[in-house]
Amino acid sequence: MRRVCPACGSGEKTRLYRQDFHNKAIALMENYDVVSCARCGFVYADNLPSQKEFDRYYARMSKYEFNFKRGEVSGDYLAHFEKIVKFLKPYLANKKISILDIGCSTGALLSVLKKEGYRNLLGLDPSAACARSAAKLYAVKAIAGSISGFKPKRRYGLIILSAVLEHLVDFAAVFKKIRLLLEDDGLLFIEVPDAPRFHKYIFTPFQQFSIEHVNYFSRASLINLLGRFSFKPLAMKKNENRVNQTVDPDIFALFKKTEKHNFKPSKDRVCQVSLKKYIAASSRLDARVKALIRRKLSGKGKVVVWGVGTHTQRLLGAGIDLSRVEFFVDSNRRYHGKKLGGLQIRPPEAIKAGMPILISTYSFQEEVIRQIRKDLKLKNEVIKIYE
Repeated sequence: MRRVCPACGSGEKTRLYRQDFHNKAIALMENYDVVSCARCGFVYADNLPSQKEFDRYYARMSKYEFNFKRGEVSGDYLAHFEKIVKFLKPYLANKKISILDIGCSTGALLSVLKKEGYRNLLGLDPSAACARSAAKLYAVKAIAGSISGFKPKRRYGLIILSAVLEHLVDFAAVFKKIRLLLEDDGLLFIEVPDAPRFHKYIFTPFQQFSIEHVNYFSRASLINLLGRFSFKPLAMKKNENRVNQTVDPDIFALFKKTEKHNFKPSKDRVCQVSLKKYIAASSRLDARVKALIRRKLSGKGKVVVWGVGTHTQRLLGAGIDLSRVEFFVDSNRRYHGKKLGGLQIRPPEAIKAGMPILISTYSFQEEVIRQIRKDLKLKNEVIKIYE
């Protein structure tokens, strides 16, 4: 699907990069183009499936259930959610305010709000397993479903979109619904990755151009987008999201619902320039990673590859030698039984003693090693890409 600019509606664009996955079994698409709007400078992914297809994907293939940890999030996540609540508290003096968290995952952010004394809480997530975990782990009410199908019984004083906007294709429908859900003068909290700082936080090549992240925000483009739907900025802050050994730049932003007005977007002159730096630096790292894998697999027989996320799918798109791979492994049971590059994705328990294991992830590399040694009690050779 060809997209027009979400922030200003222009169809004029410049392609910056093509991200290849060569797989639709779990990625929804073979590839997409990263483009920059010629009018306002907003950077986004083009040639995508529809919003309905993405909604079905998140309901079917959610990796935000944390099923390998029974829905529990790590201390890193909780620390990050505490930062969000600290940012919000000065604007939430009324503890009776009704709060809706859209894309709530297993409810951990709502649990932090609950500890701070807020009680009128509701979560919404495409995954039924996430909704069940919210109730089981935190006694927080959550509903399984998408925002398009959500039929509320009330309006809300605060809506939370934490790590949501970067995933959306159809902004017009979503913001039309959000305006209906919010009270007059209601608040909207948004957290998005901070694209102008991507080049300063590179751990794996092109990781920010993931299967799911299809919009790349700067402070200016976020204000442009929200202004188009009559939201006024109240507060914005740069942050770092420190989760699973990675540090990602992000933006916290609080907006207020206003009456409709004529908003003229300003030109974002930063994001495209910064993302070109990110693309160049990722390309150099990409070449080093491919050379490293070839060297580490030289002289070995077949290996098991652990991890089927963006990192692995990019390796497939770049032409990794699949004749060297026995099968793929992932802890997310949603992937089990599917195929990647014609090879099966199996659970960790399928690994037999003696099979060399190539770990194809940065964020979860140490967690995977722990599972191999502690949970599976395997002494197999472990091949790390990132030392």
